[in-house]
Amino acid sequence: MLLSRVSLNALRTFAEVARYQSLSKAAARLCISPSAVSHQMKLLEQQLETKLLIRRSQGVELTDSGQQLACYAITAMQQLEQGLQSTLHPHSEQLKVAIIPALLQRWLVPRLAHFYHSCPRAQLTLIEQDSLADFQQQDIDLHLHFGSGEFTGLRSERLMPEQAVPVCSPSLLASRPNKAQLTKNRLLTKIRLLQDDCTRRLYYTGFEEDKPGGLSWQGWYNQTDMTLNQQQPVTGFSHMGSMLSAAQQGVGVALGWQQLIQPSLENGSLVCLSEIRVPLKYSYYAVAPTEHFERPAVQQFLHWLRSSISCS
Repeated sequence: MLLSRVSLNALRTFAEVARYQSLSKAAARLCISPSAVSHQMKLLEQQLETKLLIRRSQGVELTDSGQQLACYAITAMQQLEQGLQSTLHPHSEQLKVAIIPALLQRWLVPRLAHFYHSCPRAQLTLIEQDSLADFQQQDIDLHLHFGSGEFTGLRSERLMPEQAVPVCSPSLLASRPNKAQLTKNRLLTKIRLLQDDCTRRLYYTGFEEDKPGGLSWQGWYNQTDMTLNQQQPVTGFSHMGSMLSAAQQGVGVALGWQQLIQPSLENGSLVCLSEIRVPLKYSYYAVAPTEHFERPAVQQFLHWLRSSISCS
């Protein structure tokens, strides 16, 4: 059997080298010296009689054979780690979830206490991440992502749609003559508009289709048959969460996403300025390799998610 002729320790080291594309980073991860990593890579190449790495001035590059082996080695080490965790902690359910920051901060965190009440043995690790998780390179069980649901080589489950509506703090609304006047005059021309980085770029370029879900103020006005004052002051933010926090502090009016602002609407820290809600093109999805959906911890978390969404 080929496996009996290969050093398992060298395979573990190779998985870390492939993950980080660096001998020194793999060494730091494994708490050994870079020279020890280099020695194990040479040993593995000798045992397989195959070139796996090409040394570069900045890290290493995997050969075609190295890339093929890396897919299996990284997955195998992740599965072994999960098996060890299950053996050592049989009464806990370990789950690592990547999630877009705004959804984590504004939707999941307010519901975490309910999750742990429903699943007291669960052990969650939550990772803020905008870009889709690389499940071959990252130790991630599931990603709660926003997009079209079409992710090459991955399975996705649509969780909930999204729509946009203007919101502001009650204090900002109270500072205006009256709400009816505010709405009648199209949010007034003197109120500062707040928008995330995505809509900030779209506001000036006009290419709304270039960013998933990116609905600009201009786009919202267009779909409501209203006219945007192009001279209206605008403040841009790199993330939706910080933009909504600014809205809560009375900085201006934000084009909020319904699912993200719902807890703030319920606790009264934000109020809607219009009954018109414009649907976004994309939705929230649970995304992972197909086999991840069979993991008990993933199934438990998704069951809770579906239940929470249906009750909201």
